[in-house]
Amino acid sequence: MKVYISQLTETENIIDLLEKYEIGLEIVLFASPYCLDRQDEFIENYKRELGDLYGKINLGIHGPYADLIPGARDELITKATNYRMQQAYNVAKKMDANFVVYHNGYYPKTYSYIEWMQRTPTYWNDFKEGKEDDDIKIHIENVHEEDYFLLNELMEEIHDEKTSVCLDVGHVNAYSKADVMEWMKILKKYIKHMHIHNNFGDRDSHLGINKGELDIIEILNIVKDKDITVTLEITHVDELRESLDILYKNGFIKLREVVKNNLN
Repeated sequence: MKVYISQLTETENIIDLLEKYEIGLEIVLFASPYCLDRQDEFIENYKRELGDLYGKINLGIHGPYADLIPGARDELITKATNYRMQQAYNVAKKMDANFVVYHNGYYPKTYSYIEWMQRTPTYWNDFKEGKEDDDIKIHIENVHEEDYFLLNELMEEIHDEKTSVCLDVGHVNAYSKADVMEWMKILKKYIKHMHIHNNFGDRDSHLGINKGELDIIEILNIVKDKDITVTLEITHVDELRESLDILYKNGFIKLREVVKNNLN
């Protein structure tokens, strides 16, 4: 298991964390259409902000999601979805990122399961064309889904070594009728990335790992020895710091060598 943090604040607020721990960074900036349209400018900004860390830490990209629907009835919406998602994929190539996370895009009661599955596998298989030789993995994330059925059905159609599920445990706890353990059991062979944050089941709060009703340590113990990446998606920097400290004390992450040397 490799651990990343999601950038939900300015780079200057998390630089010391990236320097301290052996963790990667999942960049959220390019979920914005504005930044995607000016991607070269923002990539250069990132290089400057990360300084010596750029090229030394693992990177992932969180793709765009607002207004995007892979299973849309309207072909114009599908084209816009593909355009934005391809832009994010191009950013991942330019930044030598290891993966891109995309939302599944399903909203309950807007499409029937049958109608959604008539379009979505075709969308993703078309999207993957021409990317076979790339080293970038595509992770498809649950958000508002009330159960795991659609992602399980989708993976049966499109899963391969580079295409898998991003299980967001906070989203499951806030929106799903099934609990996290049931999702993990059913989607076990498809989960290659996870978003980790906590809440009390009433909203998507993105709290620290010890601030809600989920037992995050229990969840991580299930996957700690697997070939999987996990990203802490925690809004407040202080809670992120506390969460990383908990992960370190429980043996899930290590200090960087330069930090170890300074302590000796």
